[in-house]
Amino acid sequence: MAAASGVDRPRRADIDGSVIDQIKQRVDIIEIVGRHVELKRAGGALFKGLCPFHTERSPSFTVTPSRQSYHCFGCGAHGDAVQFLMEMEGMSFRETIEDMAQSVGVAIPAPDPNAPVSRRPTPYVRHAMHLAMDVAATFYSEELWRASELAHHSPEATSFPAQAAKYVLSTRGVHQSTIDRFRIGLAPEGWETLKGLAWPRETFSRGSNDAATTLAAVDLIRVREEREDDGAAAAEASTTPAPSNRLRFGFPTGAAPAAATAPGAKKPPSYYDTFRARLMFPVRDTAGKIVAFGGRRLSEGSSAAKYLNSAETPIFHKSDVLYGLYEAREAILRVKHALVVEGYMDVVMLAQYGVENSVASMGTAMTESQMQTLLRFTDCLVFVFDGDGAGQKAARKAAETILPLLRANHDIRILTLPDDKDPDEFVRENGREAFDGLVATAKSLSFFLRDQLLDECGGAKTPEHRARFQQRFQQVLKLMSADATLAKEYWKMFQDALASTDTRSHQASGLGSGFRRSAPAAPTRALAISASESSVVAKLREAAQLAPEIGLQVRDSIIALLDLDDPAELRLQQDLVRLDEATSAQRAAEGTPEWLFARDTLLSHASLLEGHRKEQIRAELKAQHASGELATGDYIRELRELG
Repeated sequence: MAAASGVDRPRRADIDGSVIDQIKQRVDIIEIVGRHVELKRAGGALFKGLCPFHTERSPSFTVTPSRQSYHCFGCGAHGDAVQFLMEMEGMSFRETIEDMAQSVGVAIPAPDPNAPVSRRPTPYVRHAMHLAMDVAATFYSEELWRASELAHHSPEATSFPAQAAKYVLSTRGVHQSTIDRFRIGLAPEGWETLKGLAWPRETFSRGSNDAATTLAAVDLIRVREEREDDGAAAAEASTTPAPSNRLRFGFPTGAAPAAATAPGAKKPPSYYDTFRARLMFPVRDTAGKIVAFGGRRLSEGSSAAKYLNSAETPIFHKSDVLYGLYEAREAILRVKHALVVEGYMDVVMLAQYGVENSVASMGTAMTESQMQTLLRFTDCLVFVFDGDGAGQKAARKAAETILPLLRANHDIRILTLPDDKDPDEFVRENGREAFDGLVATAKSLSFFLRDQLLDECGGAKTPEHRARFQQRFQQVLKLMSADATLAKEYWKMFQDALASTDTRSHQASGLGSGFRRSAPAAPTRALAISASESSVVAKLREAAQLAPEIGLQVRDSIIALLDLDDPAELRLQQDLVRLDEATSAQRAAEGTPEWLFARDTLLSHASLLEGHRKEQIRAELKAQHASGELATGDYIRELRELG
């Protein structure tokens, strides 16, 4: 069903929605689901079978052809034919639509010739790549098992395999059942270990007598830089026998054809293993196929990176894949929420302690594609981060990643662990119940962002703090493009944050409520307006033109604050008076980001202006008290009334 390699393929954004709908209407969901599930008619037009997404003995998985949909009453999995293929075969949306289009004879219009295109390998090549990864995972698993046996029977052993096994089993406390579940393995220290394996012929590239091309394509091996070899080294290489009972892999260390060593001829490439002396974590797609590896360094004296992930390959794009999602799918569907952690060992140890619904990104900040993948399984995500500074930064990055996708039906929460612990350490030291208790206290995304912004801005006690806070949360609101109604609610929540401070001068919603108290009287001697206050006045004029209905609601309170001897403030007063007849063509439509921004600017900058005026009055009162013009009792009373 897949297209041949080398065909230009449009990106998802280049496939018109009407074409996608046409493809969905033509496909037969019974035929598609039937490739993976044995379906039986259950009366009428309903079909039933055992759910492929969780383990069950009696069928609760139903397919309804009239609706072109499936639903499992056991785990809650549901969707259409596209969703089913994406989950079962681990393909992206684009790949799934293109394969379906070819099977039902729908042509997808050619994309913009200037747009980047992707090339998907042929089914034969993809099968070879997946098989190579599976063979490698089995080899790594056997290496760790042999190392465990060595450590068990020879506790005094100090070799690398024995020390590696002790680290996994004793230091980290990983159980054998957990190792088996996640297929954790061990990459030996050698640089050319993989060349001695008996690779199946299905892993050979066409026209080749070895698997080198396939293994290099999936980043199991890498090409070594060519160097001049002396005659002795060449002679030694030519006489080195291939390992007995193993298929010679085809590295140039074995006998090479004469043409390859003739003067002027290009030498065949020499390879080395990508992963060496590392604890290996196979990464599976949602269909359960291994697409990559993550390796943790075990030689502490090494200068190599602590963690090494497979490079991008035709079957692995790290921005699309989540570690542990395949293993966690059933649990996520069962408990109806997912935990997002940072490391492989976090996922592994949480599962060992019974928290089986966790996943991790591939060594980078959470991407939008990963988020979309996870949201296909549940609307409730809890991001769990270490309690250190790096964890806080990662939490903020994740929050900003989710905002463009956020809708009212999503429940996104952020949990920062105490005492700089990571999930692995915390659950081992405190147990599952304590961890579950912490998860229950996770902050909603809205409150997390509110507190983060307040911390960044130094609180909201001064006009400058409040202005910075307003600017920062406007940036947050601009990211919330998926749900305008939710963006409005966030705006109200952010305003509530200002309402909780002592300098808050208007109610949380800001609509029709005016200011908290009548405006203070102007000082007997107006102080020179500051540059920041001048900017406030300019912002108020601009915002009043974009959202005149809001300006009308707070007009009287603003005018009472103005110093009409100042030309800028006089112009603002005149603009506010004319709001009754405002019919500006430039007026922003209600509810749009521009209108929201204008409304926020009016309310927040009116608050800032009141703050400036209060500071002027305090300064005047202080000067009058210091000169003896104002008695102490009157001074205190005036300050209290001022607030």
